[in-house]
Amino acid sequence: MQATLLHLMLQCALWSLMSIGGNMVAIGDIHRYSVNDMNWLSDAQFVAFFALSQALPGPNGMLLVFIGQQAAGLAGALVALMAKLVPCAVLTYVGAGWLERHTDTPWVQRVKRSLLPISIGLILAATYILMNSLESSVTSLVLTLASAAVVYYTRLNAIWLIILGVVLGLCSAWLGVNWF
Repeated sequence: MQATLLHLMLQCALWSLMSIGGNMVAIGDIHRYSVNDMNWLSDAQFVAFFALSQALPGPNGMLLVFIGQQAAGLAGALVALMAKLVPCAVLTYVGAGWLERHTDTPWVQRVKRSLLPISIGLILAATYILMNSLESSVTSLVLTLASAAVVYYTRLNAIWLIILGVVLGLCSAWLGVNWF
């Protein structure tokens, strides 16, 4: 149990520090470590925890709390929460003042400009990993891509697509067919 908590603390602290631009940039590594390397959860559990953490109010780091709880119970959830919040908070506290004093230097400007393409690349990689973890049928893949297109090309709020997905899933289960 202590070894699991130590692994959890170290990994969550690393994910906290590498999450420049938000947790989505680290989602690929979080998936690899928690599903493939440590076998703390399955692909389906990971996607469910990710969806739940996005739907709930509060910080996006809730995914790590769910993983910690799955790996080591309440102690794991608390360790994951603290390891996620403390390093990032300390870095922000220390770095914000320094960055404000040096924001006009050329190399700080270059670093800021380079973070955007890095974050976009990591988010695209996370999207690919999540889709591979979730999509097991052509129907499911088509619905995912159609939902993404609707969100991108229209002003329709994504919550309506989520509600539609819940209704389709419930109908599928009620009819006893495996559509998705």
